[in-house]
Amino acid sequence: MAEKNQPEQSPHEKLLELLGGRKSPTFDEFKQLVATLESHRILAKVFLLEGTPTVFEASPMKYVVFREQVADRFGVGSQDVCIVGSAKLGFSTSPHSFGEPFDKTSDVDVVIISDDYFYRGSSELFSALNHLDPSAATIRKYEQGKDGKAPPVVDLQDWRKVKDAIRNFVFENFNPGLLTQDHPLRKDIFDKMNSTAALFLALEPRVFVSKIRCRIFRTWKAAEDYYSNTLREASYAIKGDMKAVTDIDLDEDVAIVEQPKPSK
Repeated sequence: MAEKNQPEQSPHEKLLELLGGRKSPTFDEFKQLVATLESHRILAKVFLLEGTPTVFEASPMKYVVFREQVADRFGVGSQDVCIVGSAKLGFSTSPHSFGEPFDKTSDVDVVIISDDYFYRGSSELFSALNHLDPSAATIRKYEQGKDGKAPPVVDLQDWRKVKDAIRNFVFENFNPGLLTQDHPLRKDIFDKMNSTAALFLALEPRVFVSKIRCRIFRTWKAAEDYYSNTLREASYAIKGDMKAVTDIDLDEDVAIVEQPKPSK
């Protein structure tokens, strides 16, 4: 006869049980872990950056092929490519949309680890931002009282791009979406990712992603830091403390592949 009133598992016991299993945690299980565990790095590493994504669960070998294709195009190892976000677990882990389920028109978020692309992309981005108005010389003249005109005005969208670029560089990640639509590097990344889109359409059931996005990190540690912080902020959102949630994941990632929505 089964024992009644068994003690409820602690978060650490639940984590160990999930680590020993083969399936991804359910939304309720993951939500409990995010809300109660202090070590969000473990959650980010094990459940977001490792393992087979939900979208490839029925065809794990196609995920291997996807990683190989992306790796080949970016000149990295296949171990330096992974899918995160709602396509990984089946629901969003962003603090601003935590729990929203992945569906046939959701985005697919791809992480690429590349020291070369991180520095190259950051250099190209800062070079482009350096040409935004007003120039440093214009501001300096106003500060020194040599310009009697009204103070120079900074476009808010430009200012946000500058802040996003600085923050991302400090945390060692590069967002191609901050480059202009016609920038050669953004187009290069677009073409590389676009060439992998057919794999999603070949899945059963077919996956109609609205777009594939990517973020490039200098190291795996930088990726772990980024996503563990995202989960930490998700824990604040779960507890209703939205004031503690920053804009860490609100800078737009590059929209790589636009696909038509499935017909009804």
